[in-house]
Amino acid sequence: MRRLTLYTILFALCLAYSCTTKTKINPEITHDELYAHVDFLASDSLMGRQPGTPYDRVVAKYIKDVMSESGLELLSRNGFQFIEFIDHQDIGYNNFFSVNEKHFTLRKDFMVLPFSSSDTLVSSAVFAGYGISYVSDTLVWDDYGTINVTDKWVILLRGNPLGDDSSSPLANFGADRYKAMVAKDMGAAGVILVSGNKFDKQDQLQISKQKNFSIDIPVVQVKREVADFILRQTGRTVAELEQRLIESHQPNSFLVSSNVCARTSIITNKMSSQNVVARIEGSDPILKHQYIVIGAHYDHIGMGGKNSSSRMPDTLAVHNGADDNASGVAAVLEIAQKLATVTPKRSVLVVAFAAEEQGLLGSRYFVENPIVPNDSIVAMVNIDMLGRLNDEMGLQIGGVGTSTEYEGILTQLNDNYGFKLALSQQGYGPSDHASFYAYNIPVLFFTTGAHTDYHTPNDDISRLNMQGLAQASNYIYDVVKRIADNPNRLVFQEAGPSKPTSRHGQELKVKLGIMPDVSGATNDGLRILAVSENQPAHVAGLQKNDVITAIDGKPVKNIQDYMFRLQELTPGTTVSLEYTRDGVVNVVLVLL
Repeated sequence: MRRLTLYTILFALCLAYSCTTKTKINPEITHDELYAHVDFLASDSLMGRQPGTPYDRVVAKYIKDVMSESGLELLSRNGFQFIEFIDHQDIGYNNFFSVNEKHFTLRKDFMVLPFSSSDTLVSSAVFAGYGISYVSDTLVWDDYGTINVTDKWVILLRGNPLGDDSSSPLANFGADRYKAMVAKDMGAAGVILVSGNKFDKQDQLQISKQKNFSIDIPVVQVKREVADFILRQTGRTVAELEQRLIESHQPNSFLVSSNVCARTSIITNKMSSQNVVARIEGSDPILKHQYIVIGAHYDHIGMGGKNSSSRMPDTLAVHNGADDNASGVAAVLEIAQKLATVTPKRSVLVVAFAAEEQGLLGSRYFVENPIVPNDSIVAMVNIDMLGRLNDEMGLQIGGVGTSTEYEGILTQLNDNYGFKLALSQQGYGPSDHASFYAYNIPVLFFTTGAHTDYHTPNDDISRLNMQGLAQASNYIYDVVKRIADNPNRLVFQEAGPSKPTSRHGQELKVKLGIMPDVSGATNDGLRILAVSENQPAHVAGLQKNDVITAIDGKPVKNIQDYMFRLQELTPGTTVSLEYTRDGVVNVVLVLL
């Protein structure tokens, strides 16, 4: 029945836009055609264009049809380059949890957390307070200092003993995954988390479908009454322990003789999406074998909600993404349509990228599975959020420093437009051009900038400056045409940030100075997408596309492991870092 429903949705939506692609094409970049594209892409009927959904496929077909009708040559599989990605982890089958042969019920008494392994563990338990091991000049809190947790279950209180104060030295150590990783490093075989009354009076079990890599040991959350049952033979309760720890500010860890048996099962749910790829073949018999890529991502964040990147996570509503990034897709389609009528000397690849919001998945797949050789790509032009040109005519352009010729081209062509250009040198940023910069390809990133409607249900077409979108699109067309017709190939140069920044919800005491791969596409190490000059990683000799596999002998499999390892480090110390380059394992010392 569900399959029938999905096909019905697809059929109905295809019918809905079939009339929009039959009108006579105007080769110029027009306000009306831009509006028509955005109106369709950001419509409520497409439910926020979340990757892997039927709506995602309808959008891809729409883009493919527009490209085809504009005279572009469809590449790959009739215009589609298919990708598969991890959407989330979910509870599997046959999970159970028992204490001294008393069985408890999944979702009522206990929950398996998404970063748990699929495993079976029978062992005694240890209560280790908040599971924090922290030492500084002003505070020592070590829940593991007096107890051996090797091969045992570790029972941990959620949160931290100093409460919600963001200025607390323990503020960054309260996350469930962090606690579980510390316990694993201490030798624990499994982790049992429980909410104290002050942390969560309602004692709710966490039901999460986040994408969250396994930490390779079982991790469960239990209700307080279940934890009290485990602790019964000690004469203590969760409420008493929580109160004592908060009031005394002294760790209180001890052995628990109860026998805990659990089987955890986690399923990795994968989904598929597709890049949409077409070509405008160049007119010069030699230069046509070189390519300019112009692209924009077409996905958005669906209905939002908790565990999404919505800035209004408590509001479940269509996140239309008119600016992010229906505006960019509309611009690409119109620019490509105009380019197809003039036939530039170099060839142009036109790409609508999938799953950018999931971590640049579409563009990463494109460069890692190239349709044309990456070294034949002379430039990549990325458009993301181009629909909010303000009265000051402010246009932001990133990646200007990745080619020695860019700034001259941009400023000269702007004489015809009068934009107030905000030029940024750095080659990487939070959009698809970063994937190309990692392969030494000069990039440009055009945007009119962020705004308060970003990643909210308020990002609607009514708030776009369509005339400004048309002006900016024409300017980008001129830039692409200039690069395409230039007899000389652009000269690439590295252009990293002067100061690395955190994009992961917390400031770290130490930073390697790299751009990490946040896509979560693999779980066998953390790929470096860019290295900042004169930062620790650069000084140690690390390069783009190296894969970090361990820090101080402790494994790093993904971005979550990497952030955890950095959080443990102290400025001024030297750590060993293991990485692979071209399949060869290397170890270097890094001074932080």
